[in-house]
Amino acid sequence: MKPQPAVNPIDKFEQGLIRGGSRWIADLTEFFRDYRVDDITFSLYAKGKTRSSGFFLSKLAAWTILPNYKVGLFCVDKADEDLTTERLRKLITLVNRATEREEFHWSWLIVLSNRNISSGMLSFVTQYDKKELGLAVASTSSGQLLLSNNQVGKAIRKQLGLDKALKVN
Repeated sequence: MKPQPAVNPIDKFEQGLIRGGSRWIADLTEFFRDYRVDDITFSLYAKGKTRSSGFFLSKLAAWTILPNYKVGLFCVDKADEDLTTERLRKLITLVNRATEREEFHWSWLIVLSNRNISSGMLSFVTQYDKKELGLAVASTSSGQLLLSNNQVGKAIRKQLGLDKALKVN
């Protein structure tokens, strides 16, 4: 029996989102791979709205009750690079500019690395509380997942299922 090839966490994460993994919080409808913003290439970029499409009654409820906010998801794979708080701040600034340009109500920034996450990074991410940006830093080697301390950040685990994508092989 042939060994199965390792599945890339970004591929697995994207598949979960395409299959409706975010539907309870946002309907992500456009997906882009290797999306370049300034000097950073995001492995995955997705955008959509908070009103979901679905069956008649859920559409009716969405159109009458829910606001129709535009949202974005930015995912970058830093693989073997050392992830520092300065590099993360640069990514945050870049995503915030893109969020303003695209007129997103909120965005998610997900950074993957195959290295262990430092205690300084742990402190920075867990204390990040700006409400317009949900932040996640994850180690693909250890499965460690850090989330920002805001509703949008907490949704990365609960609604987007990033922790499931980290469990590959």
